[in-house]
Amino acid sequence: MTTDAQQFLPQAASNTLCIMAEAALLAGQGLLAASERLTGLTVTEKTAGDFVSEADVQAEKVIFDHLMQAFPDYGWLGEETQERASRADGLRWIVDPLDGTTNFLKGLPHWAVSIALFKVDEPLVALIYDPVKAEMFCAEKGAGAYLNGRKITVSAAVPIGAALVASGVPAGGRTTYLPHCLDDLEQLMPQTAGLRRWGAAALDLAYVAAGRFDAYWERNLGPWDIAAGMLIVTEAGGRFTPLWVDRPVLSSGSFLASNGALHDAVAATLNKAQV
Repeated sequence: MTTDAQQFLPQAASNTLCIMAEAALLAGQGLLAASERLTGLTVTEKTAGDFVSEADVQAEKVIFDHLMQAFPDYGWLGEETQERASRADGLRWIVDPLDGTTNFLKGLPHWAVSIALFKVDEPLVALIYDPVKAEMFCAEKGAGAYLNGRKITVSAAVPIGAALVASGVPAGGRTTYLPHCLDDLEQLMPQTAGLRRWGAAALDLAYVAAGRFDAYWERNLGPWDIAAGMLIVTEAGGRFTPLWVDRPVLSSGSFLASNGALHDAVAATLNKAQV
C-alpha cells in the first residue's frame, strides 16, 4: 500500500481495500486537476439533465486499469463503460468514477469517487472518496465503517422533529417518480428539522454513516450510485432497506438509509405518501 493510501485507511485494512484506495486516489488526482479547467472539458448529455464529461470517462479508465491489473478475473459494472462478466465466483466491481457530475461541472465542491466490491448482489468492501475535502469513507463486511482511518457510527437516536434528512429531487429525464417524491416531501418536511438535497448520492449515504444526516432516501438511482454506500451505512450501525420490498435495491435504485432509530418512522411516512 502506498503512503498516501495508508493515511486514509484503518490499520487492519485488507489488501483489496488498499488497492481500491489507491485507485480512488489516482482518479481523484485527475478529477481535481480537471476541476481547474472546467471550461475546456468536453461534455455530453446522455439523457435530459444527465451529463458526462471527459473527466468522468478518464477517471473510470484509471480505476478500471488499476483494479483489473490486480484482479483480472473480477467482473465490472461502471457508469460510463460496458459491463463485464465475472470469472471469479461472482466477484465484481461496481464503480461510479464521479458521483455528482453536475456539481463538478458547475464548480460546486461536492462530488466523490465510489468503488464497491460485490459477490453477486452482496457487498463485501466499499469506499467513497471526496477529493476536495480529503475524506475517504470505507467499510469491509463485518469490520465496521471508517472515515480517514477512524471508526464512525451513525447518529444517536433523536425525535423525528430534530432529525436532519436528505433526499434527491428528480430532474431532467429522471422524472418517473416525481409524484412520489413530491408526496414524500409534503409528508416529511413538516415533521423534520430540515432537508438537504446536495446532488451526490454516494456522499449522502456516507454522511448517514458518519452521523451527519439521520436519514436519506431516494428513488430510481443507478446501482453505481449506491453500491458502496449501502455497506458503509450498515457497517456504521445504520439500516438500509429497499423502498419496495419486492424490488431489490440495486435494480430499482430506490431505498431508505438511516441511523436505525428513525427508520420505521420515516419508512411509515414514505409508505403513507404512496397510498
